[in-house]
Amino acid sequence: MGNVINFFNKPILKIPLAFGVLAGFVCFLFFLVVQNLEKFSGTGRALDVGFFAIIIAAACWYYRKNIGKGYMHAWEGISIGYVVWLTGALLCGYLTSMFFYFSPSALDRYKQTLRTSLVTNQAEAMKVWGKEIYQQKLADISQLTPSSFIFDEFRFTLLLVIIAILLIALIFRKKQPEA
Repeated sequence: MGNVINFFNKPILKIPLAFGVLAGFVCFLFFLVVQNLEKFSGTGRALDVGFFAIIIAAACWYYRKNIGKGYMHAWEGISIGYVVWLTGALLCGYLTSMFFYFSPSALDRYKQTLRTSLVTNQAEAMKVWGKEIYQQKLADISQLTPSSFIFDEFRFTLLLVIIAILLIALIFRKKQPEA
């Protein structure tokens, strides 16, 4: 057990895990705010990437300033970014799942909003996906369960957060001068 604790006691993991927990709670709070808006959009969850980018940048800055003594390698920034994102996305997904599990009426409202949004934008969606995929997506909405939201955050943010992590790692990297 001591080996496991020592493994996670390293700053390269401990700091991003803490920032990841913060990111998970921030994204979940954003989700709750969006849920209570009158004109809730099902695509509003993709805005979580902005929160992740800000918190990843803060984690890289903190690590570089306090652990790296002003220096940080790009691989450290990438590692920090991925740990923050994975931790935050997983926590947000579980919190969202629990929210819908304890509030089935909110899940029904969420499904109805997604369905309305998809039907409203039917012409554009059919151009992009085609009729068959559009019909499948419409049918998939009614099959949503609370557990289907656990890994939703990964799907919504994966590609955009990879770009953000790479850019942040490159911006914050600074090599020590060679002696």
